[in-house]
Amino acid sequence: MFISGFLVKPRSSQNGVSKTQSAGNQRHKSSLVGTSETTCATTYPKSFCEWLAGIIDGDGSIQVSKQGYTSIEITMGLEDLPLLRYIQHMLGGSIKMRSGAKAYRYRLHNQLGMIKLMNCINGHIRHSARLLQLHRVCQVLDIPVILPITLDAQSNWFAGFFDADGTICIAMKNRLPQLSIRVTNKLLQDVESYKVVFGGNIYFDSSQNGYYQWSVQSRKDVIMMLDYFKSSTFRSHKSRRFFLIEEYYSLYDLKAFKPDSIHHKAWLAFLDKWNKLMI
Repeated sequence: MFISGFLVKPRSSQNGVSKTQSAGNQRHKSSLVGTSETTCATTYPKSFCEWLAGIIDGDGSIQVSKQGYTSIEITMGLEDLPLLRYIQHMLGGSIKMRSGAKAYRYRLHNQLGMIKLMNCINGHIRHSARLLQLHRVCQVLDIPVILPITLDAQSNWFAGFFDADGTICIAMKNRLPQLSIRVTNKLLQDVESYKVVFGGNIYFDSSQNGYYQWSVQSRKDVIMMLDYFKSSTFRSHKSRRFFLIEEYYSLYDLKAFKPDSIHHKAWLAFLDKWNKLMI
């Protein structure tokens, strides 16, 4: 049934609490899906909570162990260690290099920290798999789950998800440079919000077992994303390329990309800066 527009899934019970068995923890757990008024006030800024939810939706995993202990892990490349350190500064937890992989893994597992984290990201998690994980963890911690809110162009969730699953690149097409901003995911519904808010198109790529890619390429759409960037905080190494977008269009208008252009040296210097930002 629905209460105040939210879905509630209790079994028949006099006290409205459902009896569930979650990850070996055989206690009575509430499966209420509530509103923000039903949870403890978070100690974190809303902008951080939205951004963090985007990171977790893209590169995180919210877990319940067989013993019923909750934890969260976020795994990112070596170049994004500063991003993980920022999360560690805000939440606590630990960071370790993954054995045999060029990546770091952030982990938080103490109960108080997990409760504070859940109250931070609850209502902002929207990835299909991650929302299911959130529900399981919230059951263990007796926290009502908040369904994801509707996104708009002011939501920092887009910045977090881009930090996790986005790219900004320049490719030559018909001897012309083409700048594009892209976000990829296995499921269509997990990138659709970008198209709804920022326009662009969604394509299916059959490589790597198939995935969906949202992208914008027109100057109008890219500038819209740039305007969003100016009001939101990106923290991944790749997001630094946004600072060069205006320079790219200035050189493009001068046709500096042409080898015979008097501005071609400036174009080569620009490309050198662009590529170094990904190292």
